Amino acid sequence: MTASAWIRTASDEEPARLPLVSLVVPAYNEGATLAANLTTIAECLEPHRARYDFELIVVDDGSTDGTYLAASRFADGRSDTLLLRHESNRGLGAALRTAFSRARGTYIVTLDSDLSYRPACAISMLEALVEQEADLVLASAYMPGGSVANVPWQRRVLSREANRFLSLATNARVHTLTCMVRAYRASIIEALDMSADGMEVNPEMIFAALRMGAKIIEIPAHLAWSPERTRGTARLTIRRACAHTLGVLRTGFAYRPALWLGVPGLIPGLLPLTVLVLLLLRVSPAAFAAVTLVVLVVQYASIAILAGQTTVFLGKASIARRRLSASRTRESEGASR
Repeated sequence: MTASAWIRTASDEEPARLPLVSLVVPAYNEGATLAANLTTIAECLEPHRARYDFELIVVDDGSTDGTYLAASRFADGRSDTLLLRHESNRGLGAALRTAFSRARGTYIVTLDSDLSYRPACAISMLEALVEQEADLVLASAYMPGGSVANVPWQRRVLSREANRFLSLATNARVHTLTCMVRAYRASIIEALDMSADGMEVNPEMIFAALRMGAKIIEIPAHLAWSPERTRGTARLTIRRACAHTLGVLRTGFAYRPALWLGVPGLIPGLLPLTVLVLLLLRVSPAAFAAVTLVVLVVQYASIAILAGQTTVFLGKASIARRRLSASRTRESEGASR
């Protein structure tokens, strides 16, 4: 079924067009599993075609394996599927921009091609987007109620801590910023400033939406790598880990420059190091006292600022957990009745 599907209104006078949902699936070197995963996605959408019309947009981001061939075979004969291709690997951000430029839907949902998040999550996000009149809905593995499974521990720790830092930058308004599994109103995407080509596009888009005052909500989600992905993923090198960390820090500090005020408090031994340098330079007693006092004041003020920001962050996270617990209790009591 394509975007030309119709249903009859109660008056039977004027046909009402079904809301069109563009489902975007970027793919890179997923040839072994892509066809099966796209079929799973299509089957998941089928029960919801009475309420929505769907178009599936697959972007092959310069794969070097059989990804394009697998996607072509899946798309063959399907009028609701659009296959796009980059000649070279340009990154997730570039793949999303290519898909968004061709998407026709009122709502746009992005899913990962390896189904680390279940396809049903797309429908849950879409329903939350419509029912709560949000601009952006995030699948969140790191919010209370979310979970992570079968992800190598190095990547799990790196992802968790990256999201904690980025969440701190949002003052705990958002828990998971690095995940691409989301639902958008098309109007918000048109207004967002997207420039990153790589994975940094994920927090970049959230920060841009926050600046605009967009309504962003999260739903708990389960992130689980398949055995195939776990085996096939390249080992995380120190170089890649450092590059990822620097990218996260750059993005977070760019959104909330006030975080820089907490950096001096994180430098261990700053005061003894300053004293040692001053002794080696043989500065005058007056200069020694002045510089030491300034460093002391800056570091302790920085620690105080960092402690304040962390306290607010932890407080909001605690409130979110209590709300989730209360919600589950109400649901349990309702079910028992």
